[in-house]
Amino acid sequence: MTENILTQVSQEESPVIQQHTQEDSIDYNSKINLNIRGKRFTITRDELMSLPESILLCLFPNGVFLDAHGQVITSLTEEDVVYVNFCPETFEYIINTFNEAQHDLHESAPLSPQSSGHKIFQDNSANVLQNKPAIIVLREDLDFYVIPPVAGLTADQIRQLKVSVAHEITSNKHIFSGLGYDTNILSPQEQKLGPAEQHLFDMLCSSGFDPRGSWGTRNSEPSRCMVSSLSLVRLKTHNQHSPPDSPSLKPVESNASSASRSRSRWATLASGATRAASRSLSRSSKHQDVNHSKLLLFWRKPARKCWWSSQTVHINLKDIIKGKDSFDIKVHIRRVWTLELSIVGVQ
Repeated sequence: MTENILTQVSQEESPVIQQHTQEDSIDYNSKINLNIRGKRFTITRDELMSLPESILLCLFPNGVFLDAHGQVITSLTEEDVVYVNFCPETFEYIINTFNEAQHDLHESAPLSPQSSGHKIFQDNSANVLQNKPAIIVLREDLDFYVIPPVAGLTADQIRQLKVSVAHEITSNKHIFSGLGYDTNILSPQEQKLGPAEQHLFDMLCSSGFDPRGSWGTRNSEPSRCMVSSLSLVRLKTHNQHSPPDSPSLKPVESNASSASRSRSRWATLASGATRAASRSLSRSSKHQDVNHSKLLLFWRKPARKCWWSSQTVHINLKDIIKGKDSFDIKVHIRRVWTLELSIVGVQ
């Protein structure tokens, strides 16, 4: 792997975003009807435009709205239905996560009409992350290539083989396994990751990810040798966690003649423990600030990293190839990770 696990890329803005931000008379409360692989959703323009750029580009890769016949909808109305080739379960996960963050934002500090989501928030970055809910968007697009174990397979047998491989890959839902994280090793300190992978792992886990966490959604794409995964994690901030309680160190009740000296020693220990807890909290806050500064580099600027790996997948072939029970299939994997930070309430 290269040293930098994530390489920031400069992207052109989505044409969908450009189309609407250039129109002064746009009604952001108008409804948009979506048909996502047969499942209907209704969303407002405001909700749609507030989604991260990396997600918008997945929903509308060409930057336009398409009808049932694949034709561009030039003038969208509330009667039109936009057809989207995207996983409906993943879209529902996205909407629920951002609606929850939006609800928390309004509960903590209701927005005034003058501070609508379409006004750029004029504040320093530290205050933005402390005052607004932030969501870390981590997406993995995994393409896999299967080498048939025997020659002479038919097209249908190869298709079944690929479906079985996709099922085995999606069954591993651990986020960091792609970085080489071994779930059989309980302690993260015992993991042997590369320096770049370790840096990314530490940054994400210090910001809200669970070292042994699973993808929010992980699904194989229909008719493609591809698995798409997404995890949306709320950024951990100082104001989400109260300082740890001071250790409750009380003098030990004793009838011994040295009881007073014991109480004095316990009091000294309690005082020292309190100072140590304060120093630990200060170091933790500084470390968190550093991570936040790094994550701000990905605000509105998705970063991508691609790398190759291979693994052996054990597949039961008795339903695919007669006379064969199982095979160890060699699978080559190409992973693309996309990382972006989204701050709710800031446009």
